[in-house]
Amino acid sequence: MYTSGHLFSGGWGDGRGFMNAGYTPRFGANHNPWAIKTARANVPDIYTREAAIQTIDMRTLPYADVLVGSPICREATPAGGNSRARVQLEFDVGDGTQGKPSRWEQTRMTAWEPIRYVDVHEPLAYVGENVPGFFTRNPRLFDAWLGVWDVLGRHGYYVTLACVNSAHVTVEMPDGTVLGPVPQYRDRLVWVMVRKDLGKVPDLLPRPVSICPNCGPVRGIQHWPGVQNGRGRRIGAYLRRIPKSGASQAKRSYYYVCPTQRCHARVEPVTRGIGDVIDENVRGHRFGDGRQDRNAFEAYAPAARVAVVEGHRLFGGKPFIVTRRNHGGATPLDVPIGTVTAQGSAHHYLARPTPDMDIDECEYRPLTVKENARTQGFPKEHVFAGEEPHQKLQVGDAVPVTVATWAAQETLKVLPS
Repeated sequence: MYTSGHLFSGGWGDGRGFMNAGYTPRFGANHNPWAIKTARANVPDIYTREAAIQTIDMRTLPYADVLVGSPICREATPAGGNSRARVQLEFDVGDGTQGKPSRWEQTRMTAWEPIRYVDVHEPLAYVGENVPGFFTRNPRLFDAWLGVWDVLGRHGYYVTLACVNSAHVTVEMPDGTVLGPVPQYRDRLVWVMVRKDLGKVPDLLPRPVSICPNCGPVRGIQHWPGVQNGRGRRIGAYLRRIPKSGASQAKRSYYYVCPTQRCHARVEPVTRGIGDVIDENVRGHRFGDGRQDRNAFEAYAPAARVAVVEGHRLFGGKPFIVTRRNHGGATPLDVPIGTVTAQGSAHHYLARPTPDMDIDECEYRPLTVKENARTQGFPKEHVFAGEEPHQKLQVGDAVPVTVATWAAQETLKVLPS
């Protein structure tokens, strides 16, 4: 049985995924005390280290066959190309105000910390993930980072990259249990670095179950419009809809096509609706009663009311989701929601119209932390330490469990038997 070591963030999503694939977690390290407590709650005998990752002497951490760790996507990492002072950028908390910058010592690990661990311990592989912007914000620095892996240690490491969306990933566990896609659109850039002396690289080409308008159910294959004659990088986000304008977006994105040689029509992966994880026992409040996170009455923003009115019109009295970010609107319960985030106010609200379709009487509430955890693929028995704000941060920062399980399984296939 192989072991995994986790320079982790979030609520132990990568740890849960690697445990699903049959690995034994050897250690977990994080600056967040609640993340440490969450790891211990789910793996009582695990060795943990509560410290800022960049301050740890990697010689003091145990050896693990596979290192797992997803670095922060901003600050002085390859993602941000940021040469400013070593403090985290301010974030928009969603209501027009700005959160205070975090001190460098309190933020997640940078992309250089896994290199420090691998330089000391030379594990068989390193697995990580991030947003596609980890590459697109500074391609030259990203390439320099990959170049280090090519020569790292006595053997160097082969690099395999893949872009997936968590709404499309289905995995079969060793016991035959199938983990279906999560009801959340979350674009990820996944990488696996395998030690060169193993002589193998994992197959990270996603092939989601999809519906072809001509051939029926198929295993879709990725198509990158911006990659022509082998030129271009296959790093970007899933193109959920063809843009009316702005061809550059399509060039940086992908979609799926039918694998049948004479077809190759665009196909849509089978997804799971957010309604599958809604807790019907959790009730909301009258939309007309305004925001519940204020001491005095404050009506919801006009854009929120527009979305609620739109949902009443589109869905004829059925419950729906209102997304309050990235120009979101009203969507039905049979499709995934957008990305669950760690920072800011609630972004996804459940609306339940009343029989008379009165907007102010509509029942309205944000999705709960537990519901958001389900959209990340966490099982019901998973424990999150801390109060609700601590749990929200862990859930939003976590690696989707299905994505971690898939990456762990594909890595396992290339390790020595």
